[in-house]
Amino acid sequence: MFWRRKPDPPKIQFATIGRYRIQLPAESRLLEYQERYKRYDSALGEIARIAQSKYPQLHAIDIGANVGDTAALIRRHADIPVLCVEGDPAVIPILRQNAEQLGNGVEIEPSFVGPEGQFVDERRIADAGRNASLHEAVRRTGQLPFRSLKTLLANHRRFASAKLLKVDTEGFDFRILRSSLEWLGAARPLIFFEYDPSFTPSEPTAGIDTLMALVGIGYEHFVFYDNFGNFILSLRGVEHDHFRELDRYLLANRKAGTVVYYFDVCAVHGDDADLAQAIRSHELESASGSSFD
Repeated sequence: MFWRRKPDPPKIQFATIGRYRIQLPAESRLLEYQERYKRYDSALGEIARIAQSKYPQLHAIDIGANVGDTAALIRRHADIPVLCVEGDPAVIPILRQNAEQLGNGVEIEPSFVGPEGQFVDERRIADAGRNASLHEAVRRTGQLPFRSLKTLLANHRRFASAKLLKVDTEGFDFRILRSSLEWLGAARPLIFFEYDPSFTPSEPTAGIDTLMALVGIGYEHFVFYDNFGNFILSLRGVEHDHFRELDRYLLANRKAGTVVYYFDVCAVHGDDADLAQAIRSHELESASGSSFD
């Protein structure tokens, strides 16, 4: 009888985030980046802490949760429920194991978020198992359907009014946010997302269009960080001319082959102007050094 050899389990490494010891894929460079750039991947934890000071029952949604490292970061600073949304089949087993370490309050939704009626071709996912990118994998038919944020929240009702949303999907962020404007306009969460127009060369204004769409539903405050986690500046929605300047800065960096490839942006609704000011004040007080120190 022929016996099929079982695939080797994925190789892993371990990371300690606050009180949590979680698994990472062996090829993850998170620990390397955090050692080299002291503020890398840290701002969202402080934003969660600040948001919880106003919303004691704060809930968070993490789209592009990967293996749950961001959920661990959030819960290190604010012990709140987190919905981890991740569609990459290669990392979901590690995410499930890490969720057990993170304890009660962490839920998993194994889905890709995007416009309904479209599908993901699993064979065309770039960098699966690490930082999956879907730009070449979108199809009109397939086995892995996109689900809208509104639809998947029907199965996770306690997150239906979540006040903190993180989106990090390797360039799919703009499409997710613009397809979720109805929910965003109703729930009005703080939104922390990756801003990288290089993923959408056929749509060169996708980033600016997304920022302006958020302005259109009442988001009035935008806090920008570089890809090392360093605070850059905060802008009001009425200062939207500066969005284009920042966008051009990223393009210039790409062409010059230098180091700032994307921004992280925290968008804050006008209802939470006090939180935007608190985030800005925190950054001005604490980010006195460079990530290269």
